[in-house]
Amino acid sequence: MRKLLLTVLAVLAGTWCVHAQSIRDVDVRVELNPDGSGRVTQVWDVSVVDGTEWYIPIDNLGKMSVSDFSVSENGEEYINEGRGWDVHRSIGEKAGRCGIVSKHDGVELCWGQGSYGPHVWTAQFTLNGLVQSFTDADGFNFQFVNPGLVAPPQHVKLTIVNATGGPEWTYDNTRVWGYGSYGDIDVTDGQIVYESSEPFSYESSVIALVRFEKGLFSPTVSRDMTFEELKERAMEGSSYGEDSWMEKLFLAFFALFAGGSVFALIRAWILTALGYKYKKSMYGKTKITEWYREAPMDGNLFASSFVLDNGWRFPSGQNSSKGLIGAFFLRWILDGKVKVHTDSQNEKRVNLDFSMEPDIQDDVELALFNMAREASGANLLLESGEFEKWSERHFKKMTAWPTRAKARGQGYMHDKHYFAHGVTTNNDGAREACHVVEFKNFLNDFTLSKERGAVEVGLWKDYLVFAQLYGIADKVATQFQKLFPKEFQEMAQAVGVDPNVMMRTIRVNNNMSASAINRAVSKQQAGSIRGTGGHTSFGGGGGFSGGGFGGGSR
Repeated sequence: MRKLLLTVLAVLAGTWCVHAQSIRDVDVRVELNPDGSGRVTQVWDVSVVDGTEWYIPIDNLGKMSVSDFSVSENGEEYINEGRGWDVHRSIGEKAGRCGIVSKHDGVELCWGQGSYGPHVWTAQFTLNGLVQSFTDADGFNFQFVNPGLVAPPQHVKLTIVNATGGPEWTYDNTRVWGYGSYGDIDVTDGQIVYESSEPFSYESSVIALVRFEKGLFSPTVSRDMTFEELKERAMEGSSYGEDSWMEKLFLAFFALFAGGSVFALIRAWILTALGYKYKKSMYGKTKITEWYREAPMDGNLFASSFVLDNGWRFPSGQNSSKGLIGAFFLRWILDGKVKVHTDSQNEKRVNLDFSMEPDIQDDVELALFNMAREASGANLLLESGEFEKWSERHFKKMTAWPTRAKARGQGYMHDKHYFAHGVTTNNDGAREACHVVEFKNFLNDFTLSKERGAVEVGLWKDYLVFAQLYGIADKVATQFQKLFPKEFQEMAQAVGVDPNVMMRTIRVNNNMSASAINRAVSKQQAGSIRGTGGHTSFGGGGGFSGGGFGGGSR
């Protein structure tokens, strides 16, 4: 009997894990009308395992109101019970029905779940008074997706559409900022698009701050304040126009001290200094001192970069995007996909020849190659400063590439079944993730290895490429040249240059990659501050209307 009971419990537990509560996708579309009202359409792609109804709180409405609520699924319209929704009913009594619960500062939009399992619901309602008249502009600061949902959404997209019949929205008459989650917000093809770049956490939300020039709307709601005042409130605590590292360090220390948590900051510093700086959820342990002598993740740069970026225990962490770009450049050079030429005008410079058609199967890697080729101009020769200048001009494309790279790395680990749930690794995943750090340890301590002669000669390409990912290619290349001058010369000859030019190429490649990302990010941040698109800010967004906290099954 005991064995039977344990078996049943195991089956039930497995069923629960497989069919856990989840929100796969939230797609929100808002059509803005001439009077400033917005017709909102939400598509919820979810799986439910308990509760009798789905509900969405919309609080802090002020002078706004909600009307014309409806819900449908599979083309079937739900029966609308208006504002008399009774939450104290069974799942069967609520099935196929929807309604509104009125509160003192807002509403709850409710509908029956009908059954457990997967659902795709379409909820529609009108937000009256969404676009409001300020003394210097029209606009709004509204939370469209709440934090604290029953499960963090894996993906969210907000599209705001011009239904006024008036002029097209461009950055000449429209400014946009996004808060509450990691993603991008832009005015694209006359629409405002806010899209998440990674799965939500419990605290994530979608807040859009939008400014319109006067004359695009005839709002029915007026505010006795300037839009700039609203914007200043929203900017507080945001990453737009970030302070210097010294100022951030001081503010972090002050915030922790003020909150009585200075001990936590000191503890983080001490543990990091002692080497206990890695996430157990990624590596299975917090300190990694061992060596690994082969390229990790079967040589997959995307997966290795993902592990590095998501395996830091404390916020200091790192961003390996610069190293990842440089690693691909160096791999192309070593594989003969890109040729190296010395600059005829300056012997200390090297130029990269992108005239060859590469055999690159991965579309994310190919996208990077094509960006570099585009930057190289008509002669397909990437000369000093060209990639950096191109990245600054095309900062949106450049800063979007690391997001695609991160998704590709996470996808590789998912396909290899390295995750137990979310981005928490299982035993196999933790072992492979450890190899990423262990390989870096080995390269850092390469000269100390008594067995180095037996392993590195046939693996020099992987060594240098991964050293570039880790940001230590210059150091590793210097060790190679010193310990194995003959092999290093053969490597340089295979590339078509002498050893000195090879070393110069590695240094130039590292600097070029870092500079390209830095200039693109700087340009993006400057544009984000002005409201001309770019990354959203997880922090900030204060003073928003609407939204609330929580929602989902109950």
